[in-house]
Amino acid sequence: MLLAALDGSDRDAAGREYLRIRRNLVRFFEGRGFYDADAHADEVLDRVTKKLTVTEIQDVRQYVYGVARMLMLEIRKRRDKENRAAALMPESEFLQERIEEEAETERKLICLNECLAKVDPDGREIILRYYHGEKRAKIENRKSLAESLGIAQNALRSRALRLRDRLEGCILSCLRKK
Repeated sequence: MLLAALDGSDRDAAGREYLRIRRNLVRFFEGRGFYDADAHADEVLDRVTKKLTVTEIQDVRQYVYGVARMLMLEIRKRRDKENRAAALMPESEFLQERIEEEAETERKLICLNECLAKVDPDGREIILRYYHGEKRAKIENRKSLAESLGIAQNALRSRALRLRDRLEGCILSCLRKK
């Protein structure tokens, strides 16, 4: 829908315009000191696309930048709220929470690695490749994985789901032991 709103008559031109807008959004967020500019640009474009499903927007380009400004304000407000909460919390308590979070993450990673080691090499490769990448890259990875295995994408999805369920059970069991 977004491509059609950018240039309904020429899909290639709409694609180029989309890339230009996205590049400008990344610069917009980077220029304001946001470290995750790519993710914020994607969030803006997702919000605009969702809005297009509900209503027609006259000037999509201008609307995109309005959404970017609003998202920037949301992020700053969220950061300020977190900073105020951290400032109110005694430092030792704040540090203790961080240490506990990091320890929990470490335990989960150890269990994940142990459980992955128990999976046969083919299954391990399937599950790692299935979840590798983000957005479009992940979709392309899954297509090429299905082709390399000589199976349909639905069959690959079922196989990955079964593997993931086994891994999840293993990880939960491991976490209970640790």
